Amino acid sequence: KPPVGKPTAFTYVQVSAGGDHSLALGSDGNAYAWGNNMYGGLGDGTFNNTRTTPVKVKPPVGKPTAFTYVQVSAGGDHSLALGSDGNAYAWGCNTGSDLGNNKPGDSYIPVRVRDPASPTNASKGLKAAQVIAGYHFSLAMGSDGNAYAWGANYSGQLGNDTTKEAKVPVPVSFNLQLVITGVWFDGKAVSGLTRGDGGSVTVLTPAHVPGTVTISVDYTIGGAPQTPDTSLRYTYLPAGVLPEAGGEGILLALATGMTGMGGVLASRRHRREQHQLSHASHE
Repeated sequence: KPPVGKPTAFTYVQVSAGGDHSLALGSDGNAYAWGNNMYGGLGDGTFNNTRTTPVKVKPPVGKPTAFTYVQVSAGGDHSLALGSDGNAYAWGCNTGSDLGNNKPGDSYIPVRVRDPASPTNASKGLKAAQVIAGYHFSLAMGSDGNAYAWGANYSGQLGNDTTKEAKVPVPVSFNLQLVITGVWFDGKAVSGLTRGDGGSVTVLTPAHVPGTVTISVDYTIGGAPQTPDTSLRYTYLPAGVLPEAGGEGILLALATGMTGMGGVLASRRHRREQHQLSHASHE
């Protein structure tokens, strides 16, 4: 049935079925729920009251002006929603830290899922593009393109290589191949990019006056282009200190490593064909 007090020309635009409750997103920007409400999974500010027709989910406390819901997902006995402010919200059962708000206890109204980078700051939330509720755990696709999970983890369902419960979102670990596709010295593309073992590459340094330059590394993860890494620095020494330094043709080796939030951790092993160099490093 349509909700009580629906606006003219009201329609449902998205639905989600949970364990024993259901959610729907209305064309008016409100979220609606019905079914079992033992743990407050309907988000209408009540609990332990079964609803046989849709009731309006309350807006989160401290919502911005003109706030609407843009996506909903029903779990076992908790619920998730994505707000028009870009934050993820949760309500209902919190037995396994389902709500991701770093607090114990169920919630009968939507609460903000915590920001993974600031888990103790209640004023910051997880910016997400999509949310999915499971049974006592939750998943989200972050606006940064990373997958996040929180809640119960007894079967490793969070995908973070542990079985420890997470009270706030944690990154899902993907073992995707990292491939270096290009290297730049102060904005100048280098030549001679050759692939080696373990995803490593070697390149020939371009000519440059003595001094420190920024190395920019282009790379993909799982075939998807990433933001170039600019954390490497290379120092050209005067020719009087190191033969041929400042000229071109020095062989520089870069090795792909683990990635964290999109950054390349390149190794510090840099070499020349006949001379060991120790002046290429992270700063």
